[in-house]
Amino acid sequence: MIRRTSILDLAIPFLLVLAVVRLALRGTYGSLAPLSYFVPIPLLALAIVEFALAKRVRDVINHEADAKVMTAIAIARCAALGKASAIGAAAVGGAFAAMLLRVLPIFSTVNAARHDATVSAFGLAASALLLAAGLLLERAAIIPNDPKS
Repeated sequence: MIRRTSILDLAIPFLLVLAVVRLALRGTYGSLAPLSYFVPIPLLALAIVEFALAKRVRDVINHEADAKVMTAIAIARCAALGKASAIGAAAVGGAFAAMLLRVLPIFSTVNAARHDATVSAFGLAASALLLAAGLLLERAAIIPNDPKS
């Protein structure tokens, strides 16, 4: 039985990655290439897929008339995917937050920092969407009123 993802399960990877990336960027930011706008797009794509999958799983769990049949193992895999996506998104969000913390103080003086701040904000928003989609997918796979979940 998979237990529900807690705030602590999300805060630990977020803060750990934030600290590590923040330290790594302290001395190396000037030698890095600018971030690409394409970096956050896979996060958005995965979030869209997981939002749609969460609706399908919820319809199956609630025995909706038009819901397509899913096996129990497929629903369990969806719950695991949602949990993994939420935790992974928290970690990636920590990396984007660290980049924002690094570039915001030099935002007005360095052109590359302006670009990196925009991409980092986009990445942080995409991470938040994926985190929400992952949690929704995980929660959708839980049987309502089940004392074990």
